[in-house]
Parts: sequence; C-alpha cells; structure tokens
Amino acid sequence: NPQVQMERISYESRIAAYEMARDDLEETRKHLRREASDREEEGDADGAAHYRSQAEALKQAVEDMDKQIRRASGSSQTLGLSRLEDTMLWTAQNLMGTYNTLKLDRMAAEAEADLAWSQYEQAQNQAALGAASSRTAQEAKAAAQAKANRAASLWEEMERTKAELLLLAGFSAEDSVEIGGMPVPDASRMDAMDWEADRRKALGNNYELREQRGGSFSGTNKQLHARQREISQSEETMYAGFAALYQDVLTSRSLQEAAAKGQVSGEAAWRTVSHQWELGMLSRQEYLEARHAYLQRAAEKGKADIRFQLAMDAYEWARQGLMR
Repeated sequence: NPQVQMERISYESRIAAYEMARDDLEETRKHLRREASDREEEGDADGAAHYRSQAEALKQAVEDMDKQIRRASGSSQTLGLSRLEDTMLWTAQNLMGTYNTLKLDRMAAEAEADLAWSQYEQAQNQAALGAASSRTAQEAKAAAQAKANRAASLWEEMERTKAELLLLAGFSAEDSVEIGGMPVPDASRMDAMDWEADRRKALGNNYELREQRGGSFSGTNKQLHARQREISQSEETMYAGFAALYQDVLTSRSLQEAAAKGQVSGEAAWRTVSHQWELGMLSRQEYLEARHAYLQRAAEKGKADIRFQLAMDAYEWARQGLMR
C-alpha cells in the first residue's frame, strides 16, 4: 500500500531526526556540565547550580529519548511516539532557557571584558609614566584576554545551542532564524496550581505508569501481586517526583521575587550613572565598572525569571504525563 509505505518512510525519517537531536543534546549536556564546573571554580555557586540543573534536565531528556527511540524503532506505537514528541518539545523549552541564560551571561561577560581592557590601558599608561611595572601591565593584559576569551566561549556555546534548538524546531542550522527571549513568567500560573487535583491528573496521565498498567500480563497470582506492588511503588515514586517539582516552583518564585527587588534598585542606580556619564561627571573606568555591575545584576534577574518559567513548565509537563 503506497500510503502505508509513505507513512512508514515519514515515521522512520522522524526517528532518524530524533536520533540526531539526541546525540547533539548529549554534546550540549557535556558543555553545560563544564560550564557549571567553571562557575564553581570561580566561586559562583548559584551560577554553577543553574547550569548543572539545565545539564541534568538534558541528561534526563536524552535518556528518555533514547529509551523511546529504541521502543518506537520496532513498532509505530502511538503512545511511544507521542511521548517522544512531547519530550522533544519539552527539551526545546529547556534549550530556550539555556540559550537565553548563555545570552545573559555573555552580555555580562563582555561588559567585564570591556572593563578589564580599560584596566589594562590604565596599567599600560601608568607603566609608561613609571608609576607601575611593565609586569603589572602584562598581568592586566592577560586578565583582560582571559575575560574576552570567556565571552567568546559563551558566544560559541550560544551558537551551538541555537543550532540544536533550530533542529528540534524543524529548521536547519543555516536558516536565518532569530531566537526570541523567554516569556516573562506569569505567577498566576503558580497561583492556579491545585496540588491534590494536579497530582491525581499526573497519576492518570503519566507515560511510564500507563505503559505499566496497559501491558498485557499472564502469570501466577504471586507474579500478579508482584506486578501490582511494582506499579504501586512506581506511583509513590511519581508522587514524590511531582512533589519535588512543586517545591521547585515555590523556591524559584521566591528567588525570582528577590531578584526582581534587586533589579529595581539596580535600574535606579544605572539611570543615575547614565545621567552622570552624559554630563561628563564620571571617568570611563567608573562608567564601565557601573555598567558591568548593572549587567551582572540584570543577568541574575533574567536567570531567575528563566528558572521560574522552566519550573512551572516542568510541573505542567508532569501534570500532562511527562515527568523528567
């Protein structure tokens, strides 16, 4: 049947695309883990935790995709393919978060590099006047170059993440597509969450449990009871996981609210600095220091927004049946 053959070809091409995406996501996960390690070495515990959380989300997505690809490759089970496609969409949402996180950090890193190059110029001028050693100037240059390299590395990681996101969205890496920002988190989504009702819905929708319950069984009563206990344990595990996702929503909202308050004062301070700069009341060095501090604070606020948004998305996905 030509129609059946066409559907099979389309199905197999989709599986092949998913396999390619899975491999690329695994590579991105490794890069995010390295980024987390770099942040940890720099003493940025929050930044390390943020990247480690995104790497962990990709790890679980890769594992789930791999499992579903193996199951779907042998047959065109509707449930398996539906779960795979949900996983791809959920992963795309996480990659959007990763891309915008990298973008925020790159902007702050570029501002830090600009400041470092200014400090190098100052050290160079002082060395020319005999007020500083040439070694001090060379150390300032090396520090500036390192910060510039850091910003460039974040740009490269942005481009890698963008290419994978385009692939998941059905584009090619060469397509001229701009990646937009994350939506501003809507706290009313959290206010509308009904824990008891949502966890019951998650229990009924959960892909893993549906597969366990729906599988055919033939065996002794002892084996049947063992199977029922296994399903019951899986339900308890799902409940615990769902509770953890809800707690992450609560924690993320608190962090986002704190970051928003800090941003309000940061915006006010930046307006004052900008006005002083226009009036010629600040040196270039002072302006660059203030600019770096402002963008650093803006990055923290933006990343808190992203975490809150992704936490609510993860909760909603779990409610619909896909739990990471």
